Amino acid sequence: MLTSNYDELEDRYESAKAELVKLRSQLATERADREEIKNSAPIAIGVEFPEPAVILSQLRTKRKKSKADLADIEVILELLES
Repeated sequence: MLTSNYDELEDRYESAKAELVKLRSQLATERADREEIKNSAPIAIGVEFPEPAVILSQLRTKRKKSKADLADIEVILELLES
């Protein structure tokens, strides 16, 4: 009976150890992913945007039927800067 209990404990220990290895691997992956996301995110602090009229002109070059006007672009820039 003592051998049976020892074997059961040893099995539980090995299972827990394998689970710990798996969780550590997942944690390392999550940390790496978080760093990659953080490093690839654009930083808007201190960014200088072009003049609203320039942005509107560029928009109309790419989307000729855009209904945005200069006031819309100004509001968008205010939102980005806040």
